[in-house]
Amino acid sequence: MFRNRLVSFAGAALMLAICTGVAPVMSIEQAAGARAISDAEIERARGKGSEGSEVGIAVVDTQRKKQFFYNEKKLFPMQSVCKLPVSIAILRLADAGKLSVKDKITVRKADVLTIHSPIKKAIKGKQSDFSIRNLITRSICDSDNTTCDILISRAGGAAAVTRLLEEADVKGVRIDRPEGKLQPDSLKIETFLSDPRDTTTPEAMVDLLQKLYSGKLLSKKSTALILQDMFNCQTGQNRIKAGLPAGWTLAHKTGTGRDVSGQNAGTNDVGVAVGPAGETIYFAIFVKGSKAKIEAREALMAKVAAKACAGEL
Repeated sequence: MFRNRLVSFAGAALMLAICTGVAPVMSIEQAAGARAISDAEIERARGKGSEGSEVGIAVVDTQRKKQFFYNEKKLFPMQSVCKLPVSIAILRLADAGKLSVKDKITVRKADVLTIHSPIKKAIKGKQSDFSIRNLITRSICDSDNTTCDILISRAGGAAAVTRLLEEADVKGVRIDRPEGKLQPDSLKIETFLSDPRDTTTPEAMVDLLQKLYSGKLLSKKSTALILQDMFNCQTGQNRIKAGLPAGWTLAHKTGTGRDVSGQNAGTNDVGVAVGPAGETIYFAIFVKGSKAKIEAREALMAKVAAKACAGEL
């Protein structure tokens, strides 16, 4: 069921001016409201005959003190959205002095994954050295699968990434497999869509975004670093970003799974939209198992963003 939820702050709320201040994570008071996104719009994103497909939405508008949730507690495969929590885990290690983003890691051309790894073109000869900072940028901005797996390994493995997140009070975000294992597994589409591994909920992801943007997960320096990459992310131009009014910017991370027998593993976009006066709206939108064309999936995301910015959620 669609519903509006009004948001109340405990105490005075201050907007985050990136790198100069800290905004509080909101406490929420629920209230029923009018429908913002129609059943027809949801069904178009799911596609005809998409039994088992789901749409999940979580939106938090800090200026108007509202939020909109739909299937917010259901599990969705993150796909490349996972590169955001993986990068956060690495930066937490950097903040703890256990590594430096200036550290170099050798990447061999022979080890590059065949699935979307633009870094291959940057390797000179058989191998090249890249800083951890550069690997994070390639993971967030280019959604490079090889760099993601290198970062997971540098953190101590997938389980270690999840543990680092839990230690930071990030709940409901699971990293279980590197991309080199996950992507082949996704070809078994029915099993993959019901697998709890490498999933999150829209509610949990919005919580992560609020904690990140408010400076509660990382040092000021590391927060600025990852937000810079998220603002520079160029993937998913027809998703949340397409629904933003002029003057708004978006710090985000997308995720796009493969189509298997006409069914898509996952199409996602999560991030924080920042208005010209510092307004902040947090988004986590997931579509799994859809048989609709990608244009329909992305159109729903743009529509949610437009509605949110217009104050109509």
